[in-house]
Amino acid sequence: MKKNLLITFLILFATSLPSRAAELIKSPEDLETLFEETFYESPTSLAVPKVEVKEGSNITPVRGMPLFKKTRIKITNYLREKNYKETIEQIEKEKQFQEQEEAAEIEKLNKELNIKVDESEDVKDFSNDKKNKKNKNEKLESSQDAKTLELEGGVKKHVTANDVVLDADNIDYDDKTMDITATGSPVLIFPPQNVTVKAEKMVYNKASNILKAYGNVEVIRDGNSAFGDFMQINMNEEDAFMDNTRSKLSMLTVKAEKSEMKDDKLTLYNGKLSSEESYILNFHTRMIGGNNFNTMLIDDEDRSTLSEETGQTAVHIKAKDIYVNAKRDHDVITLKKANINYGDYNLLNWPSITIHTNKKHQFFDANYPELGSRGRLGMFAGPGFVFDTPLQGGSTLKVIPIINNKSGIGFGGMLKYRSATNYTDLAYGSSADVFVLKGKQYFDDRLYMQYGANSYMDEWWFGSRMPKYTAELIYHDRGVIPSTIGKDLDLRFRHRFGIGYMQNNDVNRYGESIPAADIGTLRTRYMAEIDQSLYRYRDIDNLFDFNLSLVMQGSAALYGTGDTQFVGRIGPRVHTQYKYWMQDIGFFASAYQDGTPMQMYDMYRYGHANVYIREALRINKFLTLAWSGSLTMTGDAPNGEMFQENSFIIALGPDDFKVNFGYDWVRRQTYFSFIVAMDTKGSSIEFDKMEIKNPDKLARSNEKDVELKVFDTETGYADAKPSAKKMMYAEVINIEDPDKEQI
Repeated sequence: MKKNLLITFLILFATSLPSRAAELIKSPEDLETLFEETFYESPTSLAVPKVEVKEGSNITPVRGMPLFKKTRIKITNYLREKNYKETIEQIEKEKQFQEQEEAAEIEKLNKELNIKVDESEDVKDFSNDKKNKKNKNEKLESSQDAKTLELEGGVKKHVTANDVVLDADNIDYDDKTMDITATGSPVLIFPPQNVTVKAEKMVYNKASNILKAYGNVEVIRDGNSAFGDFMQINMNEEDAFMDNTRSKLSMLTVKAEKSEMKDDKLTLYNGKLSSEESYILNFHTRMIGGNNFNTMLIDDEDRSTLSEETGQTAVHIKAKDIYVNAKRDHDVITLKKANINYGDYNLLNWPSITIHTNKKHQFFDANYPELGSRGRLGMFAGPGFVFDTPLQGGSTLKVIPIINNKSGIGFGGMLKYRSATNYTDLAYGSSADVFVLKGKQYFDDRLYMQYGANSYMDEWWFGSRMPKYTAELIYHDRGVIPSTIGKDLDLRFRHRFGIGYMQNNDVNRYGESIPAADIGTLRTRYMAEIDQSLYRYRDIDNLFDFNLSLVMQGSAALYGTGDTQFVGRIGPRVHTQYKYWMQDIGFFASAYQDGTPMQMYDMYRYGHANVYIREALRINKFLTLAWSGSLTMTGDAPNGEMFQENSFIIALGPDDFKVNFGYDWVRRQTYFSFIVAMDTKGSSIEFDKMEIKNPDKLARSNEKDVELKVFDTETGYADAKPSAKKMMYAEVINIEDPDKEQI
């Protein structure tokens, strides 16, 4: 009997793309930004979900498990297991030695009392009691490993990968029709696949090799259930279908009039994916200058929503056809003739859009157009075409022919590589006649490499800097010591160590009177920051917030040329909000010795006294103005200017849909970003037909998850699941005649 066909049919309801997305997004706490560092390049893809991180929490970004981390965990598990086994062996030796000593003492006592003891009596039993108990446990464990199930009447059957367990109050066999009928709450279980089917009645016909389930059919896999009125599986033709399919998966409800499977292809007809629960999704792109004014406290009466204008916030997508191709490393979803509506308003009609993602759905890309700006490339725009690659356990490469405008109109192209642990952007534009590269590869949770050419790279509190090209290995960690000097007055510590090769910038972007130096060299640098909160007060009702802290920062760099750079600075940092005026102000007194040989790239530009300011003013419900700046107060900046950072932002729109425009005068870049807060309740995707190829591979990765093992010398492997309770089953092997075994 081809039971794998049934398993294939069921996998849709446990691992379909919408359901997997819903599992990953169960609550706002599950949404985490992919990269935490501020960057100064406009995004060239859709915004990533953003969540407010509670102070004191240690949340790490959601991304795939890098190779180094897998290797580290495997080595750690091996060493832990080895140490555990050695400890157990030592404990056993100590137990045996103790038992021998006890036996010797008893024997000595018996000799002194002239008592003769039979070897088969209590002394021997006592000395071997633990040993006998151990042997008994080993037999029990061996029995559990073999997955032996007991039948009523003492009959036992060994369950293999091809066996099916049927539990029912009544099982009848009709010799004439060759029907095996199970009634009385029948439950069909596939132990190896952990799949359970329930119905009011099940009928298997040996002649036709067809299995049917009637009335309130429920299919359960990994805690997810799919429901239907009727299910039929034809083992000969290898097809199956279910009437009135419906499933509740996290936030989504799946319904279809009919679903059928044939030749590794699952098709749902006249279906709908809908969200019936209220849940706010908060999407945003990064703000320039670190000005994140969407964290402003706002009175509920003063909030504005898009629903006040449109009447609804639900997104409705109607597609004629949806095609899902579950490949070895990728899931590819194509929507044909998609009509996208927001409330009662039609946003756009898309003839066809294809979405590519890896098996764990940690990232995605699609064939939508791209637009944005880059420091050396200028403004750009162009259509996008996505291709799957087999690298890094599933990744995508997007090809974008572009038109760019830097010193006139030009043409070029852009490549975007995305995986669960890597992003890389490569572009060329004839208007600027320059290649642009920016990327990051994660090796572990805190270890990564950043590389780029003619792009602003993350230099932490030095600000974003642009080398001609660079490749740097970085370890970046942080921690929190809560309530160090008082309640809710936490101490935060961050440090970063980097080593890499850099080439000095060949363009003077800061107006400094320094000679050009075409030099490239190795740089090793350590940076650290201590932030101690001194005083906090918040009055939400009156829209007042105040937080004062003391910050200490330090940096030490050694270059391959033998040159060094040392920077140390200290000062207060204040965050305030009064009504709808919010600001962040910090002052740093600095001492430094700057001998960098790459002055255009990474010289210290903030002088001995520096003030940074972030201002935001909410004019009304639909307009917010913001400004970010960094000022050198002692007049000793390399370019002689006061402003080392200077950017302006205008935010338009209601609070749940803001469009932001900005300009950075120092880096001479235009920015565009947006913030969307969408309530998923009532949103839906309707389709005439959804076709899924290879549903058994959908969202199922060939890569095995690696978990850190925890051993306990008393209870063993702490993460091991407890053994299931022994159950009594009426078992049918290969759906054969139930009279073959008398229960």
